[in-house]
Amino acid sequence: MTLEFDARDRESVLRDLIGEDEEVRRLAVERVSVLPLEEAILRLVERIGDTSWRVRKAAVERLVVCPDRESVVAALITALGDGENTGRRNSAVEALVECGGAAVPQLLRAMASDDSDVRKLVVDALAGIGDERSIPELISRREDPDANVRAAIADALGAIGGEAAAASLGEIAVCVSEDQLVRFSALHAMAAIEAPVFARDLGPVLEDPVLRPAGLALLGRVDDDEAVSVLAKALGANARSVSESAIGSLLRMLSRVDGAESDRLAERIRDAALAAPQVVENAILRLPDATLAVRLMLVQFLGLVRSEAAVVPMLLEAKDEALSLVVLANLEMLGEIAEVAIEANWSDLDASAQRDACLLFGRMRGEQSAARLIAALDSPSPEIRCAAAESIGLRGLVDALPLLVRRLESAAQEDDFEAEEEISLITESMIELAKPGRSADSEAVTEQAIATLTSSLEGAAKSVRLAIAQVIGRIGRHRDAQVIEFLLKDPSSQVRRAAVDALAHLDPGTAAESLRLALGDEASIVRIAAANALGASGSNEVFDVLQCLADDEDRDVRSAAVRAMGVRLTTVGDIAQWSQVLQVIDSALFDEAVVALAAIEAYRGLGGAAVEPVLRIIDRVEPEVVFEAVRCLGTATEASILESLLPLVSHPDWTVRAETIQVLADRSVAKAVPSLLRRLETEQDDFVRNAMLRALDRLGG
Repeated sequence: MTLEFDARDRESVLRDLIGEDEEVRRLAVERVSVLPLEEAILRLVERIGDTSWRVRKAAVERLVVCPDRESVVAALITALGDGENTGRRNSAVEALVECGGAAVPQLLRAMASDDSDVRKLVVDALAGIGDERSIPELISRREDPDANVRAAIADALGAIGGEAAAASLGEIAVCVSEDQLVRFSALHAMAAIEAPVFARDLGPVLEDPVLRPAGLALLGRVDDDEAVSVLAKALGANARSVSESAIGSLLRMLSRVDGAESDRLAERIRDAALAAPQVVENAILRLPDATLAVRLMLVQFLGLVRSEAAVVPMLLEAKDEALSLVVLANLEMLGEIAEVAIEANWSDLDASAQRDACLLFGRMRGEQSAARLIAALDSPSPEIRCAAAESIGLRGLVDALPLLVRRLESAAQEDDFEAEEEISLITESMIELAKPGRSADSEAVTEQAIATLTSSLEGAAKSVRLAIAQVIGRIGRHRDAQVIEFLLKDPSSQVRRAAVDALAHLDPGTAAESLRLALGDEASIVRIAAANALGASGSNEVFDVLQCLADDEDRDVRSAAVRAMGVRLTTVGDIAQWSQVLQVIDSALFDEAVVALAAIEAYRGLGGAAVEPVLRIIDRVEPEVVFEAVRCLGTATEASILESLLPLVSHPDWTVRAETIQVLADRSVAKAVPSLLRRLETEQDDFVRNAMLRALDRLGG
């Protein structure tokens, strides 16, 4: 539909386009459609030179959606010649790029402009568009009289890519009569498109001290023994840029090969580095101050050359999260070299480096690192102790168990977040130490670990008793049931709960009686754990106990019992028992919200026509209950059940409305269309309105 505007509208827009306030000018740009199309384009091109970036941005956006694309492109190319307004020229390039392929024909013709600045900007726009149709013209113009234009052409060929572009860039790069700036641009463009280059193709470049680093950086993408020799020799160059380019290309070569070929190349790189000791020294000195990309490269190189002198400097770089994984992986490959160097310098390392060293030692197998990890458990730094505990578990250093128990008792006397984290990590470490199947003698190690823990049980602090319960629970050995039963009588409800969780990992026949005893525990968290354990037990004989818990005075216990009954319900084969359990779940629908949610979850697991009882609670006041009821009823197979949800399209809570709409659309309830259309007239929530529109579209409404 075309909007009609009177003369006052036009005068208002023209006045505002040159107003003093930038927001007034921006809004005028948005209203420029009151002008004839030709004039609107002219005014918008004027505004892309506005002093305000917001106005320029708005003008560009309006231009690129203009229906007369040809006129827009022509006007923008003309704007490229505005030597007095850099902002207009840059915005014109931006707009031309946004115009895409439609701008290419006129831009190619504009490359014949007498103005070198225009030619360069045209090339920049073509580079941004990236249309392959530009390549022949760009190649034909690579002898432009202006060096800046020629450099821009090289950049553009790299931006667009392709075999023809790569070949042309190679010719530019080795042309000794060409300006160095242009050749440098060509080399970088070749790197951008990852052009495969042989050392023999770069003869003049590798002899030029200015271009040599860029040339070396191109090598390593193809199998080229000559390139290996060139790069190995360049490692010892005095110029840092040359040496680092060689390092990068050699690492790239190494990443392309494997097996024996990889070993041979790695050995050649190490030999070249040893022949020029300053290479490693310079890399170590460069580590702290280089860019992230260079530091990543240097860490890999130093790990490859296996330099003991580089171990500590590399370790110090691990404090940077972006480098940590790479540093530790490379130090791990050094093995004993890294262990010896770190141990020799341990007292000089700060807490952060000692922590990272402990994490590294978790990957090692040497005696020195094992002894250091155990000693680190007595460090004054919680971070170091945590890292040591974690690594002790990973390595299975069972001799550290007594010290771990001692640290657990010490941490229990502190009351802060760090102590909680340490207790958690020590517990996980103990679990790892006691875990069966770690090695050939793992059964003996597990037995030793459990014996050490249980011997610490009497008189132990609560944190120790809790950890022992968690360890034994995760191991899940039947022979430890007696220890668990002892912990079921612990004074701490947390320990008793952990003991119940431990029982859940044992055979139901072994644990059933103990679980029944836990059902009468005074602490609700223990009864909840017992209900969860019974639900996961796999035995249908637990329903009578769960039914009792479903009448518990604590709502969370009732919720756990109902949820457990729902989990077990799908395995019941006895009709009478099925009906009895379903009756309990049905009653729970009218309990407190948390219990009702568990009942809804149980019904949802049944699906189909079995969910019909949930319809009776869709008028509950709690939105979260109604929401889950809708999700449950969405699994119904009966159309009448789904149609019963129609009134909820107007529910007071937006989440319920949105979920109902989604269910009706997903289940193709065509009768929902009238209700949706009526609600659409009054719906205020944008999210729900969008959901309605999508639903109507799917339902054909």
